Amino acid sequence: MLNHTGTITLETERLILRRFTIEDAEDVYNNWTGDSEVSKYMRWEHHRNIEETKLKIKDWLLRYKNNNFYQWAITFKDTDEPVGAIGLFVVNETDLCGDFGYSISRKYWGQGIATEALKAVLKLAFETVGFNRIESYHSTKNPASGKVMQKAGMKFEGLARQKYKSNVGFEDSNLYSILKEDYFR
Repeated sequence: MLNHTGTITLETERLILRRFTIEDAEDVYNNWTGDSEVSKYMRWEHHRNIEETKLKIKDWLLRYKNNNFYQWAITFKDTDEPVGAIGLFVVNETDLCGDFGYSISRKYWGQGIATEALKAVLKLAFETVGFNRIESYHSTKNPASGKVMQKAGMKFEGLARQKYKSNVGFEDSNLYSILKEDYFR
């Protein structure tokens, strides 16, 4: 059984991962939800206006009431400006299996932010919540996402052909995972 904590604040060397607030909407829209390049290989379409971003944040605010809901704003310690988002999702409660997803503002790509945030989420997932396995996949057209997973200690498991439909079509995807035993090794 998982020991859910909900979206609690996490801290890394450079970052604070925290709950979103409605006041974040403008930064969220300007930094990534309004950018079609960020959502290119995702299942969600970029937001056409700030109202769409506000609706998404309002949904998250309601879902924060559930202790099995995990959705963080990725912020720098010195600015508190959301530059991305990362979520942890329960795939199967019985099997203690989870998944995650993240989006980062294009102006911060290649700076290790996603890796740093992912490591903090994996720490919570394994050390506190009690997951046995965390998995995720990325479009083969987006190899930088795979590098984030590798740097966080995940292992490549294989190719899933046409795993999901993104904004540009069906995506062949690379699957990565990390087990509790790998994490503690």
